[in-house]
Amino acid sequence: MKRITAALLAALMLFGIAAAAGDEPDGYVATGGLITDRQTYPGTWQQAYLQILNAHAAPILAYQSRTLEYQTDSAYEPVPVPCKPVSLVDITADGIPELIFIEVANEYRGDLFIYSSDGSAALCVLYVPGITRLGANEVDLGFDVYLSSAGGGTLIVEYDEYEWPWTLQLTRGMSGQYMAKSYLRAKYDNSDWDNDEYLINGSQVSGGDYQAALREMRDGRMLSLSTYTTKDTSHYGFTMGWEDAAAMLGGSAGPTAAPSAQNSDGVYGLAIERLATRKGPGTQYEGGGTYNVKNQYIKLLAKAWDKRNGIWWVKCEIPYHGKTRVLWTGWKRFDHATVSLDDLPEETW
Repeated sequence: MKRITAALLAALMLFGIAAAAGDEPDGYVATGGLITDRQTYPGTWQQAYLQILNAHAAPILAYQSRTLEYQTDSAYEPVPVPCKPVSLVDITADGIPELIFIEVANEYRGDLFIYSSDGSAALCVLYVPGITRLGANEVDLGFDVYLSSAGGGTLIVEYDEYEWPWTLQLTRGMSGQYMAKSYLRAKYDNSDWDNDEYLINGSQVSGGDYQAALREMRDGRMLSLSTYTTKDTSHYGFTMGWEDAAAMLGGSAGPTAAPSAQNSDGVYGLAIERLATRKGPGTQYEGGGTYNVKNQYIKLLAKAWDKRNGIWWVKCEIPYHGKTRVLWTGWKRFDHATVSLDDLPEETW
């Protein structure tokens, strides 16, 4: 029965036939990618996104009040992690960040929304119901959103649901909204690996073909958003609560227009606090001053590993009185959802 259901759901997605969505992560497939919020929000991207945050305040805050539990490398028991359900990151590489958030759908699930703005109005470009599981003692459950091509033309949404992981490949249409292109599903039988099944668009394939398709989807990604909390630098969590995001959008200290993570002018990251700097990658080097560039996108040139303290430092171009100063600061001072360490060349000191 589960095999038939998976095949039918994949067919529904590919042919756009709407069906009633349950509270499982296959809700996107069941509805054919139906976007529930069809409203256009006028104004600058800051004004439009603030309207959207206010409209979704209650379910976002409800999600934010939950504590998820994740297994880490250093702890045998799951560690409670506060929910941070909002992120602003430019996945379309047009200089304007997208608003991405998760909200409570019901007692057990959270829904993903992505909104995009052209500078004069914003609209929802992707809605994935039931993408996270909420509840007690949930370990290693979450999802990744990969930007897999320049300009955000393709998105990969990957969900890990115990023995039922799935992966969506989506392309952006003329309206700016994302539509499904391909769907991968694995069904793992932990009691007998010989019974594992793999499906692409509802058709059963070999494990090798499934892994090859999955690698192809992931290759070339420019950045990742994730609900996982791991040491892997390809996974960065959502970074803001509702209050921080609303304050950033509504105040005079909101972020400058967001460059793409990688473009012809270099690599940029959003500073989340004042930058205390050094003239080299470590506290053993001479200080370079502290710069009040919080909520600004700063050009990053390189990274270096500080063996003494076991942390990463990044070399930055910091604007100062009409000039640029090249200095080092701690990697922790940047929003990791806006830039990846993988994008930077490494220097050895």
